[in-house]
Amino acid sequence: DAEDSDHVGSGANTPPGGTATPRPDLIDKRLPQISNFFAQNTPPHTPRALSSESRAAAAHNGAPNGAPLHLQTGTKSSRSSSSNSNTVPVSPIKGQLSVSIVQGRGLRPSTAPYVVCIFQLNEDISEGAQGDAMDTRADHAPHEEDLAKGVAMRRLGSDSGRPLSIPGLRSRQSSQTDIAKLKHTAAKEERVTDPTWKHEAVFDVVGDQSELDISIYDKSNNEAFLGHIRFTPILENFETAHEGWYRLKSREGEAETITGEIRLRLKYKHTDKKSYGPEDFEILKLIGKGTFGQVFQVRKRDNRRIYAMKVLSKKVIIQKKEVQHTIGERNILVRTATTESPFIVGLKFSFQTPADLYLVTDYMSGGELFWHLQREGRFLEDRAKFYIAELILALRHLHQHDIVYRDLKPENILLDANGHIALCDFGLSKANLSKGDTTNTFCGTTEYLAPEVLLDEAGYTKMVDFWSLGVLVFEMCCGWSPFYAEDTQQMYKNIAFGKVRFPRDALSVEGRNFVKGLLNRNPNHRLGAKKDADELMEHPFFDDVDWQALGRKALVPPFKPKLKGELDTSNFDPEFTNALNAGNTSSLNARAAALAAGINPETPLSPTLQTAFKGFTFVDESTLDRQFGNGLSRVSTREEDGDELRRTISKGDRMSGLE
Repeated sequence: DAEDSDHVGSGANTPPGGTATPRPDLIDKRLPQISNFFAQNTPPHTPRALSSESRAAAAHNGAPNGAPLHLQTGTKSSRSSSSNSNTVPVSPIKGQLSVSIVQGRGLRPSTAPYVVCIFQLNEDISEGAQGDAMDTRADHAPHEEDLAKGVAMRRLGSDSGRPLSIPGLRSRQSSQTDIAKLKHTAAKEERVTDPTWKHEAVFDVVGDQSELDISIYDKSNNEAFLGHIRFTPILENFETAHEGWYRLKSREGEAETITGEIRLRLKYKHTDKKSYGPEDFEILKLIGKGTFGQVFQVRKRDNRRIYAMKVLSKKVIIQKKEVQHTIGERNILVRTATTESPFIVGLKFSFQTPADLYLVTDYMSGGELFWHLQREGRFLEDRAKFYIAELILALRHLHQHDIVYRDLKPENILLDANGHIALCDFGLSKANLSKGDTTNTFCGTTEYLAPEVLLDEAGYTKMVDFWSLGVLVFEMCCGWSPFYAEDTQQMYKNIAFGKVRFPRDALSVEGRNFVKGLLNRNPNHRLGAKKDADELMEHPFFDDVDWQALGRKALVPPFKPKLKGELDTSNFDPEFTNALNAGNTSSLNARAAALAAGINPETPLSPTLQTAFKGFTFVDESTLDRQFGNGLSRVSTREEDGDELRRTISKGDRMSGLE
């Protein structure tokens, strides 16, 4: 029996641990008259002010020999925004930084070294080394004559240790194909210390943060870490290209043997391009799909940078009355991008055509955390703790800027190439919600809804994010959702009244207490109610976490995704990634070009409706007037909190930890 005497629930038998977490079903219906049904059992709450619905360190680890390196040591302080504008202004890209990864020398011997380069959350992954600059294979690779004679083998059961040759069949004609194969195998297994890459990555520069992080791994040795460098160059000093050697370092707090240097060539150039459109991007793969549109892996045509591009249908957005939530998502992405959070996906471009809206963000090749959780069933506590700690810093950043997230779940958490998390999809988020203020929109994904969203007619606060975090910790460590039921109405009852029992082997005492604190049904007594995310950071569950190092991404992730290259989509759902063949991709690119040219095969929106999307793009208002028509009357864009349930589409069945 897995009974926990100090549980947050009790009941029937707990599902077996390690069961993969399936997706929830597509359809969700609110419990009829739910407020009246639960009124007598509503948890006690303190009167709260109803909010106005119209209010929202880089370290140098390796200087090159003789390089003109200047570091920016100052960091921006957190600041709340109280802007009442409908859109948040943002400047277009400033320029492009070219990073050429030339070669390495004196590295720890490896077979398939490759480089992960990250700048402003955008990642680039090199191919394997082209060769060894010292050409060590010439001295050690077997010759054709030796390969034809035989392959050396170790004697079994012999103390001599001398090799035993398999006699070559000289009387027969040697197979050149076999020899070529043996040569290839021998070369592939040769270890190198001075790899040559000659790989170039060109990054778009948006905002002021310019930290460059370069890590080297051995693909053939379980992603073994070979060293990294991290520094913040002042870009203007590299308008004239500079090439130099940078000494590799170990990761902070790790007892690693790191040797060698890496040769880099840096060059920065300004750009005068002020606006972008779908014609500037090539669609590669579908990686996600939702109610209003799709998410694609795309390649920017001028510098071949890989991004994720969210394409939203204006017509569907207007039909579902979601204009303000869509504009709000863009504004929140802009706000978080300009305030530099390392754990929130970065917005690079936003633009529009007469038919669609486009949000271009950093592509995270590690894929959805949901995909990894589904494949592995559940995570060990230390791995889950690492992800939760980074999520706490992401939520802390949002809450400090008066943003409530409202849709925390594994599907909205991405992993980068090094294994760090990034929060994405702000379609249900709400800005301008100050401490203690409430909002009323009934939205989110059912399994993660806080009870006050269901029960409290006075509204709810940012504490709903911490309830969802508690559900997420349970799900990561136990492998199932604590409140799930096939019937949505029953799931609401489970959230409001159900009790949850922990399986015996799932969490430590500190971990259980942390989850119990988050799953307190009274938001005023919930963990985080007094000091927000700082209160979570002070919990004994995180006594072994160095929060300063974590915030710098200096701690080593417990898992690193295995990647074939920067185009790798293996960590995304194949239902999406296999959906486009070459023909469909070509037609999508052709459609994007046609839309950019103003050719719209569908019935266009009226000029009046088009004005609802003013401010979404980076171009100025006069450009929009020319594109959509002059003399447009402004439509009302007053934000309203609806009473319907807005949720992210998912699918499948889930298991419940409710008993």
